Amino acid sequence: MRPIWNGHITFGLISIPVALHSAVEASERVSFRMLHRKDRAPIVYKKFCSKEDKEVPNDEIVKGYELDDDEYTLVEKEDIEKAEKEAGGSDDMEVLQFVDFGAVNPLTFDHPYYISPRKGGEKAYGVLRDALLEAKQVGIIRFRLRKKPTLGALLPGPKAIALESLRPFEELRDPSRVGVPAHTRKSAEVKMARMLIDQMSGEGWDPAEHPNEYRKSLKKLLASKKRFALEEKAEGQGKERAAENVVDLMEALKKSLGQPRREPRRAAGRRRAGAA
Repeated sequence: MRPIWNGHITFGLISIPVALHSAVEASERVSFRMLHRKDRAPIVYKKFCSKEDKEVPNDEIVKGYELDDDEYTLVEKEDIEKAEKEAGGSDDMEVLQFVDFGAVNPLTFDHPYYISPRKGGEKAYGVLRDALLEAKQVGIIRFRLRKKPTLGALLPGPKAIALESLRPFEELRDPSRVGVPAHTRKSAEVKMARMLIDQMSGEGWDPAEHPNEYRKSLKKLLASKKRFALEEKAEGQGKERAAENVVDLMEALKKSLGQPRREPRRAAGRRRAGAA
């Protein structure tokens, strides 16, 4: 898999050169493309002005942000670049803190990635993975992804460290707005439900036992369909960045343990998101 990002995981005096890869296999998704039934040519969408009813070139298109109903303000490219610069953030994955996995609301999970070590970081990568597995914790990190400061969670697995980018907590709706009942004292029904849960509990969950039946049925159907080709151009791929050196792992670990703990930065006035 070709990396989409190169940098370091940093915590204490440790700096691990790593690469980021998308964990999603796009070819496994069930997706369709719009074609013209008459000549089987792909359907493309053009940008046009709803007022003048004519196509508009890219250099005449500007972003607009809706402040209130039907009230917008124009946002130029320079405005966005200024906001990205003022937001700050590091080009490396800075570990803010380590927390129990249960402390992270899974509703904030946005997109899954795999992290792999680059040259010189294999040992430190393995140490971090194994330490997180043993502690049953995840690392909360901040880094710049596609020019924007992004929060993420380092999730240790038996083989690789995964990363879930996290949605801003402000985007989550308050679960009380969907009409959930309040907690009650333990009743006989709750005890029976707990017994049923314990009875149905297993050692682990194997997703391979629950394949995508819709995709399976669709592939069977498509196997009997007539095939034809579309003419498309393939885009070139970029080159990977060169690997970088890291400091001595054991020495950096010893020095990092002696450093005072830094409290994670919190923005004033922020409220905590409600857990669903």
